[in-house]
This record gives sequence, C-alpha cells and structure tokens, in this order.
Amino acid sequence: MELHTRSLPVPLLLLISLSLCSCQLNVSNNFRNMKVRLASTNATATANQPLREGRVEVSFDNGVKWGTICSTKWTKREGNVVCRQLGLGYASMAMPSTKHGNSRTHPWGMVGTLCRGTELKLSECHRESTYPTVCDATNRNVSTVACVSKSPDLELGLVDIEVSAYLANVPMTELTCAMEENCVSKDAYVVRRTNPRGIRKLLRFSVKASNVGNADVSPYANYKDWEWHQCHMHYHSMNVFATFDVYNQRYQKVAQGHKASFCLMDSQCNLGVRRKYTCGNTTQGISAGCADVYSHVLDCQWVDVTTVPVNNRYILRVALNPEYMLGERSFENNGAECDLYYTGEVISTRVTNCKRKPLLI
Repeated sequence: MELHTRSLPVPLLLLISLSLCSCQLNVSNNFRNMKVRLASTNATATANQPLREGRVEVSFDNGVKWGTICSTKWTKREGNVVCRQLGLGYASMAMPSTKHGNSRTHPWGMVGTLCRGTELKLSECHRESTYPTVCDATNRNVSTVACVSKSPDLELGLVDIEVSAYLANVPMTELTCAMEENCVSKDAYVVRRTNPRGIRKLLRFSVKASNVGNADVSPYANYKDWEWHQCHMHYHSMNVFATFDVYNQRYQKVAQGHKASFCLMDSQCNLGVRRKYTCGNTTQGISAGCADVYSHVLDCQWVDVTTVPVNNRYILRVALNPEYMLGERSFENNGAECDLYYTGEVISTRVTNCKRKPLLI
C-alpha cells in the first residue's frame, strides 16, 4: 500500500516509516491509536518500576514494531507531552542523544515532531512544514526524555514590567560592565571608538520570575561551570535566563537585549515559605513559592533602543527560560508582550497593556 504523507492532517505528525508496520495502514486509525513508550539499552522496565528515562519509541501497529523519533527541535515541550501521556509527570531532560540507543540499531519511525507542550498525547502534536534536514543518514541521534513527578514552573510578572518601564539616557562611560556582557546594540561598540561618552537610549524595566511549580528551580549548569563576574562580584549560574526584544507591527525584530547570564536567588517568598537560595558562590536557585526579582536599576535590565525609529508603536516581548534549559510544568506563562509607544523622549515613551504569552515555538 502506498502512503501519501501529504494526506496527513496538519495536527498529526509528519512521516511514518512503512517498515514499522506490515499490516494495511489506515492513516486515521493508526495515528489515533499511536502507542508511545520509553526504552533504553541501559535499563529495562518492570511491572512495578516503569522506565522514567530513555529513548522515545512509537508504534502504529498496536506494538508489533516500534520506531524512534527524529526532529529538528526536540525540547522539553515535546518531552512534557511524552511524560504526560505515559503518566510520568514532567520532562526534566529532553534532547537528541545516543545515550539510550542510536538510529542505526533503533531506526526512526517518525520525524518532524513539533509540540506546543499542552497536548495530552504525542499524536495531537503538529509537524514540521518540511522534512527536517537534520534527519539524514549521518545523524545517529534519537529523541530521549527523562520524566520526574514534580517540576518547577516559572511565571513572568506582567504588572512589574508595566509599572517599572521607562526610557533612560545613559552615557557609555556608565556601561562598562554591560558592554562586557554585550547588553547594548552592536553599533554602540563602533560609536565608542570615536565618541566614548556617547549616549545610549535604554528602555529599562523590572522582571519578576515567580516559581509557581512544586519543585525548586535549580540552575542546569554544574557549579564548576558557573562564571565569576568581576563587575558584579558574584557568580552567574545560568546563561540566557531571559530575553528582551522589540518588534515592529509586522513582527520584525528591531531591537534586542538579553542578560548574558544570571544569578538566581529567592528575592521574595509567599507567606510561610522560607528563603533558601542566595546569590552566593555555591547555592543558587528559586524555591517553589518564591520569586527572583531583577530590578530595572540592574545592569542589562533593558533593551537598547538607540537606533529604533521614533514616534512609532512597537511590541516589547519578554521571555523566561527561552531555550528550555530548565524543565517546567508549563511554558505557557513564561512570556509577555506589551504595547510600546517609543518617541525617543523620556517623558512620552510608554509601555502598556502587557499580556501573557507562551514561549515561541
């Protein structure tokens, strides 16, 4: 039987390897009844102890044959869906790997998986619009996941952005540390050669990252990988914890700024929750029920809008954990988009109407 992949509805996954099934395939039934499991060359599941980490396998013939998965992006979004479908909680790890087997001995059965992370089953996910170029004969990786019963969940504070946002004119002589961390636009480094006292227009605002999950946020980098920042006199435990971008009304990026690395700590905690983490040398994180607040007065809490055309309306987008380096229960509350009216003047530039947005897929 010839299977035309273009006949698959968009909400389904991209390609089925015909070698997985010797039976007569029915596209609707087989996707609806797609089975998912974890497997590993390093461990086996038992009736009382299911695998919580391994390669992800799918079957379209009621478990007669199984195949692995290859995707351009296999993140904790997809991992959360797998863990949810298997009743194993949330993904603490999701990545292409050969740790639990490779594509030579465990061939791909499906490619192009793309999930939002809210789906109940892998069969509800979408597909990549074109065949993923990474899924070629040289790639031995398969999609893997590790599941945990409890997970943190970062939530971005909307009000904190609105009430704190303002435009500041700052001379580059006050931006030495920030420029070391690439927190200004590229043109600033060119301007500095001839005008070291030049003024940068910085859209500053505070960011509040609350942990509304049931487990602590722990920096993914090992302590030996933490970086000491002489300017700030503390260790940074996580790179790119948040991104700040400005888009025009056609959703084209016109300015960006991100804090190159972060120190994670408990700045505020709910009543009855004790602060556990400080911006110290060994222990950093955000406890469940606590929040880390990055004030607008801190270095890199801004977007450099010096070269952005004035007297226009834009979109300010803020995102936490944009690279999915931290496992979370949900990525739906990690982002925000606000209306930005930028005049180039301190008195009239405004940020309003912040709305919650998920991370971009």
